[in-house]
Order: sequence, then structure tokens, then C-alpha cells
Amino acid sequence: MITGQVHAGITVGDLDRSVAFYRDILGLRHVKTEPPRASRGERLGVPGARIKIAIMDYPGGSIELIQYFEPKSQKEKAEPVNSIGQVHIAFQVDDIEKTIEKMVEKGVEFIGGNKHEVISDGPLQGWKWIYFKDPDGTNLELIEGKLSED
Repeated sequence: MITGQVHAGITVGDLDRSVAFYRDILGLRHVKTEPPRASRGERLGVPGARIKIAIMDYPGGSIELIQYFEPKSQKEKAEPVNSIGQVHIAFQVDDIEKTIEKMVEKGVEFIGGNKHEVISDGPLQGWKWIYFKDPDGTNLELIEGKLSED
């Protein structure tokens, strides 16, 4: 059975641009960038793939940013959030208003404007959230709220 999550992987169009975004805008720690390699294509289900990976850490997890040099993606941007198979990553923050403000100063555009939503009922009542996208259109979310220790 599953006992936890190890990492999330995001396919990106330009690894350097994405490392800069996740490091400089979101504050993730750039652990390493692996040299391009062709050895994983069959295991990834993309025969002949040549990829380069950067590992980004944050408290409680990490993200693999993966650029495919071969074969190239047929899309310029990620699919909309309502597309089958789409996922998003939700990052927990202590102060969503301050985080939004800092990110807007760095050029991030939030979905539906810069005002967060508040969950009005259920176990996450009072939690605040807002969606935004990375440079490739990957869906990301900020959340302010903590689960109770009941």
C-alpha cells in the first residue's frame, strides 16, 4: 500500500526558465540538474526520449522538472485544468495575502485575479486558496490552512 508521496514530475519546455521560476518565484531549492540522457525513454513510455531533469525541493516534498529534447512536445502550453489527466500541485503557505503580493511583484498572474477564495464549509472551512500557472501553463495552487491534529 502507498505510505506517502515522494515527488511530483512536471514536463517543461525550457528547463532553465522553469528552474528560475520555481527557485526565484516560489522559493524552492534547486538541488541538482542532471545532464541530458537517453537511457530512460523505454521506461517512460516514450521510446527514443532524450531528457534533462532538475530536482527542486521544498518542505515536505520535491518536484522533478523534466525537459524532453527528443521527441519534442507537440504542444506549446499545458492543457486546461479541466482536461483529462491534468493535475495540479498545491503549495501550503503561512500568509497567502503576502505571498500573492510578492508573486504579483515578480510578474505572476493569478487565475481570476489576485484575490484568493475562502472555503466556506466542511473540514477545510476557513482555508484560503488561489490558482496560478507556471511558465508552461502547469496548474499550481497556493493554500493557507492547516489540518487539525484530532
